[in-house]
Amino acid sequence: MVVKSNQQPEAELLLEKVLGQEVKIPNLFALCPFEVKVAPRSEKLEKEVELWRSRWITDPTDLKRNRVVDPCLFARAAAPDVELDDMITVAKWVAWIYYWDDAYDYGDFDGRTRDNVIHRKQTIELFYQSLYNKSPSSIDPATIAPGYLTAQSVHEWGAVVGENCVSDSLKDWTFKVFAESCTAIARIQHIFDSGKILDLETFWAIRHDSSASLPTLALVLYADKVAFPDWFFDHKLVRKAAELSCNIIWLANDIMSARNELQCKHIDNLIPLLVYHKGITPQEAVDESARMFHQMYLDFQDLLPQLLQLGEDRGAVDEMQSYIKDCKTTCSGILHWHYHIKRYLPWQPGMDLDSVYVRLGDEDVRK
Repeated sequence: MVVKSNQQPEAELLLEKVLGQEVKIPNLFALCPFEVKVAPRSEKLEKEVELWRSRWITDPTDLKRNRVVDPCLFARAAAPDVELDDMITVAKWVAWIYYWDDAYDYGDFDGRTRDNVIHRKQTIELFYQSLYNKSPSSIDPATIAPGYLTAQSVHEWGAVVGENCVSDSLKDWTFKVFAESCTAIARIQHIFDSGKILDLETFWAIRHDSSASLPTLALVLYADKVAFPDWFFDHKLVRKAAELSCNIIWLANDIMSARNELQCKHIDNLIPLLVYHKGITPQEAVDESARMFHQMYLDFQDLLPQLLQLGEDRGAVDEMQSYIKDCKTTCSGILHWHYHIKRYLPWQPGMDLDSVYVRLGDEDVRK
């Protein structure tokens, strides 16, 4: 459900309440102490991602924004142990999803409901063909997604996944969570255009998908080249672990990206929504989000014995251990990445993690 039918004035009042407010960002590493491992920098990795950008991103502002995201650091931290070619695929996924999502965040589809629908459908169809076509590399993306480079560019890395994925169950799950993420991101845009403010329950359900955390985990699992059995991604315990990992990731992102989201005048973030629905201050909203974040970590830890027992019972010990490892490295790697890129926080190596402050809605914190 969505609260109230004509919410634009209240959205503006909410923005006035939170914009310019300074908040302290909790030390999220202390609340989710998974081990962090980062692969060394790779000239080939950087070059391949930049070549991908040169083929697909034509606008100078979009190009600058995508470079700031640093997909290579993301891949080196979230998938530190995979082969370089597979790490390149993860990095291209990250470059692509930020290119695609930023088209919504920075206004490309504001007020363009029909284009929003077409863009989403063409992206999902092209990714499906990239995964399942008998010869995915032979596809011309412009025939499936004419007019949208953001959609066409999914094919370059999607076809690699289609040709090289060693697990049919993982490929099917990857498509499912990819399509759900694209749909949720587009839905958020539609709601934003209408000026409505989501209730917390609906927001939580949409944010689970719009964060793209699950397809990110899927790409890390793909890169790890594990032949998961057919039953794996249908099992409730495996799905629960994925859900908890997803929640860890998007809660961290909402805490650390609130400044950036509010700069775009977007209220599809947990911090302003908690302020609105619970009548609390922005700092209290950050602190409550951090408590939720920590609880997801504790719940994941509590789930581990059941996951390991499931692996033993089903003869999939190695696969389950790899899955658990990849859930952890995806979470810890993305957390590490958030602290190190210019998009989110004014933190730099050597600074105290307990003394990080941002002013909500400010311009980029590090030029």
